[in-house]
Amino acid sequence: MLDSARHVREHARFAGMWDSRQKEPQMTLTRVAQHAGVSASTVSRYLRGQLNVQPVTAARIDAAVNELGYHPPAPPPTAPATTGTGLVSLVLPDLVNPFFAQLADAFAAAAAARDIPLLLGVSGRHAERAARLHRLLSAAHSVEGLIYVGMRRTNEDVDRAIDEGLPVVIMDEELDLADGREVDTITVDNYGGAYQATSYLVQLGHRAIAHVAGPEELSTTQERKRGYLDAIRDAGLDPAAQLVLHGPYTEQFGASTFPYLHRAGSAPTAVFVGSDIAAVGMLAAAELHGLRIPDDLSLVACDGIRVGQWLRPKLTTLEQPTAELAAAALDALTARMAGNGGNLRKVLPLQLVVRGSAAPPHHPATDA
Repeated sequence: MLDSARHVREHARFAGMWDSRQKEPQMTLTRVAQHAGVSASTVSRYLRGQLNVQPVTAARIDAAVNELGYHPPAPPPTAPATTGTGLVSLVLPDLVNPFFAQLADAFAAAAAARDIPLLLGVSGRHAERAARLHRLLSAAHSVEGLIYVGMRRTNEDVDRAIDEGLPVVIMDEELDLADGREVDTITVDNYGGAYQATSYLVQLGHRAIAHVAGPEELSTTQERKRGYLDAIRDAGLDPAAQLVLHGPYTEQFGASTFPYLHRAGSAPTAVFVGSDIAAVGMLAAAELHGLRIPDDLSLVACDGIRVGQWLRPKLTTLEQPTAELAAAALDALTARMAGNGGNLRKVLPLQLVVRGSAAPPHHPATDA
């Protein structure tokens, strides 16, 4: 690498930290970042010796430092070493779905217990908005780690952040990453939970069990559908005879499923619903279609949102361990930020919480 850039890095590394009273010449640092095609936070941490990046990224930063003649302010010789954890950004798809609001609350509690400053951003389920949001957070607040909860299988900006050396943990929905990119993933056993929920409906006596699923491309949808279908097969039922409907994880989608579920001759007696929020919509709309839950139709859903226990009937659901998920994600991220991470994949179990929305099928009396 270029000697002058190395000198800048080594000077900063052995100093331990810069005097917080001295402000970096941010406009110059930003110019270096723009010239190198990375974030200002990445340049700052790289020059301080606090971040390892890919060799090609390091070469771009070193070249930009040399060409622009950038020199950080000299640290005081007696500056103590810092042991504090840097700012962490949590990006969620929305806060309308109560599950994500619960997850945010769990992260706030876990971060407070660990003295980790946490910055929350909401992407609105749009990749472009999520990208702009993270770039803004990184530049303005020196974000040193990212926990990303998305609603897509790919995200080029997350790929770029990983390439730049930003510690990243993926939560809930898995991302398809290019070869060679390492990232920690924290999720739940969607397959096992769906298998358990469907098997519970079978044990109640149901044989016509539909599945109201999420968007087809999502990992949670695919794993829950796989668990549902395997449970159907293992019960000796024909998967081809069961109805599967795909749509967004929203109450509107749940409410819209009844015209398809209630067709003459093919109406199921039970539904495994891929998300609690879709089940909320189904509970609200059932009466409009002349159905009683669970007398005419049993529901088992997934997520464990708190409002489920206050619905009528109370919602039987697969409960996600949000506190444990938040703790695991923060622990994985802080390990990565300290240089100790290693492509972790952690899968936590879902718990079936039996309430009042599922019951044995109702068989109307027939003439002898």
